[in-house]
Amino acid sequence: MSHSRVIPDRAEPGQPYSAQTVACPGCGARFVFCRSEHPFIDASGFESYTFACEECGASLSGVVDPFDDVLLITKMAA
Repeated sequence: MSHSRVIPDRAEPGQPYSAQTVACPGCGARFVFCRSEHPFIDASGFESYTFACEECGASLSGVVDPFDDVLLITKMAA
């Protein structure tokens, strides 16, 4: 005897975020960026990330553009 049932109108599981190729604004090095499943949302309501360039070591900060899901990054002052 089966105890399972079909739940109508159940949302499909979310699709993983696809990887994006981004460039360091300091040295131009390209790397792959993947969005977090549990992102940090800053005080302005943007999905925010901080990391360092593996090539030049520059501190980078970025937000995800809510219109097209592209990471916009900038080099932070040292």
